[in-house]
Amino acid sequence: MSSIIESLGDLVNAIFHTITALIGSVVAVLRSFVDAILGVFQGFFHLIGSTLSGVLHTFEGLSKFVLSNIVVVGALLTGAFLYSVYQKRNGRPVTAAPAKKTS
Repeated sequence: MSSIIESLGDLVNAIFHTITALIGSVVAVLRSFVDAILGVFQGFFHLIGSTLSGVLHTFEGLSKFVLSNIVVVGALLTGAFLYSVYQKRNGRPVTAAPAKKTS
């Protein structure tokens, strides 16, 4: 008789463990879906952050270049401005050279 009671106890215990394992599996699947969705959002925000960081690094390098060569850049811009003023004072418009016809 005691073996029947032990067998019934083992059966109930096995059913209980099966139900808890099934619930644990469902929770694990749902958690993996949530983790996947959060991973997509984290990846998107990481992409935006990396892109902005790259753009800012580019502008940082460009501004360092311009600031380190400000005299040369200023001289070139001044030369271009003075050339255009010289051309206008002599009555010639500052325009691009006309394209040659090849007909």
